[in-house]
Amino acid sequence: MKQTNRFWRFVFFALAATLVVITGILFLLWQTLSREEGRILISLANDYFLYIISAVFICIAVTFAGLEIIFVTYIKPLKKICDEASMIYSSNPSHRITINGNKDIKDLSSVINSFADLFENLNKNITEQILAARKKTEEERNLLAAIMAELPQGVFICNKCGRILLFNSLAKKIFSQESPSLKAEYFIGLGRSIFHLIDKELIGHAIEEIQTRLKNEQKSVASYFITPIHTGHLISVETIPILDQKKEMTGFILTFQDVSDDINTYDITHKTLVTLKKELSKYILLVKEELIQSYDKNRMNSSGRLPLIKILDQLPRHHERVSDIVLDAILTKVPLTKLLLSDFLNSMKSKADSQYGIKLNIIHQTENNRIQADKYLFTTALILLFKNLSDIILNNEFNIASLKTGNRIIFEITWQNRLFNKNQINKNQVETLLYKRFNDLPSLFYILKLNKAQLRIICDSFDFCSQINIITRAEFKTPLREKLRPPVIAGSRPEFYDFNLFKTEDENLDLLDTNLRTITYTVFDTETTGLNPDGGDEIISIAAVRIVNLRIAYQDIFEELVDPKRDIPMESYKIHGINYEMVNGKKDIRTILPIFKQFTSNTVLVGHNIAFDMKMLKVKEKTTQIKFSNPVLDTLLLSAILHPVHERHDMENIAKRLGVNIIGRHTALGDAIATAEIFLKLLPILNSNGILTLKDAIKASKKSYYARLKY
Repeated sequence: MKQTNRFWRFVFFALAATLVVITGILFLLWQTLSREEGRILISLANDYFLYIISAVFICIAVTFAGLEIIFVTYIKPLKKICDEASMIYSSNPSHRITINGNKDIKDLSSVINSFADLFENLNKNITEQILAARKKTEEERNLLAAIMAELPQGVFICNKCGRILLFNSLAKKIFSQESPSLKAEYFIGLGRSIFHLIDKELIGHAIEEIQTRLKNEQKSVASYFITPIHTGHLISVETIPILDQKKEMTGFILTFQDVSDDINTYDITHKTLVTLKKELSKYILLVKEELIQSYDKNRMNSSGRLPLIKILDQLPRHHERVSDIVLDAILTKVPLTKLLLSDFLNSMKSKADSQYGIKLNIIHQTENNRIQADKYLFTTALILLFKNLSDIILNNEFNIASLKTGNRIIFEITWQNRLFNKNQINKNQVETLLYKRFNDLPSLFYILKLNKAQLRIICDSFDFCSQINIITRAEFKTPLREKLRPPVIAGSRPEFYDFNLFKTEDENLDLLDTNLRTITYTVFDTETTGLNPDGGDEIISIAAVRIVNLRIAYQDIFEELVDPKRDIPMESYKIHGINYEMVNGKKDIRTILPIFKQFTSNTVLVGHNIAFDMKMLKVKEKTTQIKFSNPVLDTLLLSAILHPVHERHDMENIAKRLGVNIIGRHTALGDAIATAEIFLKLLPILNSNGILTLKDAIKASKKSYYARLKY
């Protein structure tokens, strides 16, 4: 269409210029004629007017017929040759030019096809050589993949922006197990952000800790933390930095394991041991009373009962030692970080105020001292302790004093009971808080034990509590032994996986100005009950696949049947093969669309004749409150822009031109995958035509005739 308009525009201006020249010549000739000669010419024109007009129209018709022949024979074939030759070397080496034109055009097509044969054979030879050279590497890659899949720990490898580059099957299992249907939006896939799986603040804190250690040139730079995830489980995470050859951080590795069962076992064991201690104390007291009564009754020598009483008095202490050994054996080990005491207290004060409006008065602190603790877990647990105490005593203000005694730091926590005796807290209430799980975190007792800390309750004679002491370890002169975790140097080993995403910078990017080759796409398609979105037709199937780093992520697929809550016409069934029985009882569109929106987040949507699919989503905005604002590209429009000489731009014809095999036509997933393959074939042609960014592609699409069609 574009080439046709250009040619006929040239013809129009050429004929107009010719007409002006002829008119000028005739005018000059008319000026040279005498009056008698002029009257004779006018008389002849009147007598033969019809003949003259007929001759003019015949000349015009012959001229336009000749021009049409020139266009069809020379201009249009040349344009088609350019388009199809570009298609051969950029997308489909198997494509061949078949054009009707004059002999010269056919000879040119034949020569290009001959070169295409050589080009295809050369490509095949090069591909075979590459495959042969990579055979051993592929074996090593498969071995690595098998090892990764069977590692006892889950693994994520991310770039510095938190985009996932690699993950193993255990990682997917841990983050998918027992996930409720409403939590299905927690998708795991290459190029997706890790921060929707693990709290960004936690990872940020770990990276800050790592960068401090790198700055101080420490040998062990890994950071550890325990955190709940959306499945309700607790995981223990180790963060290891990845450095480039310049020793700058280019990404990080997260290795983790599910410690929920270990922590539950710890809590159960601890409660059992506490119960056993109470029972043991009760029975020891009874035995001692029996001994005393027996002595009074039988007048026994005190030397006979004292050793036995001493043994009984030692049993609780022996039980305490055994309990510590048992609990330490179950405890999940997390290396503790050395924290400057003043920084720790000030950070806790700030967070308690911002999160819960709790005011902490630091009335005294030991200068220049450090404690050893897991900063996130310890701080979170103490703040939640303040929150629960505040709810009981109806007071949001606490005093903290820190004292150092030997190798211990004691936090003395006190408060005022504003309502006198009415809202005082007793010892049992504080002990209950020890076993409470806060925000899916482990119990306070577990967290204290993990941080080598203890809680002591200071009570008056009536067991009313007005002070709590938290006793933790000061920094040892000889540091705790930690696992040596040096950073990973990128490029020091073969790249068994495609880690090009390490080079991706997606912070503060303007998506419209982003290169098409670096964008993450979601290619989707829908199947419907009919072709009238405003007339009540419904989506009955929706499927999508992602394109990450110019590759189709076949492991990151969305496919759902949808209950339309209405019948499916036979005409539609004949096309997609979905009947009412297949969708009856499936999730409806109000449940599916929120999940699909999360699947498509931070991506560009791609489809074939996507205007129809977007209209189907648009009409559901009121009922679902879901609006898709992603940028959109249409392979139909892109094909029409790139190949204007081709009249047909349906999926089958585009696929045939580009050498794409369609499997599962008129199924949502089959069409989505075919569209993704077509789009990847179109990308190099777009680039060769100067369409490099998303803005360029959207602007070019709007120029297509098909962009004017409305649904």
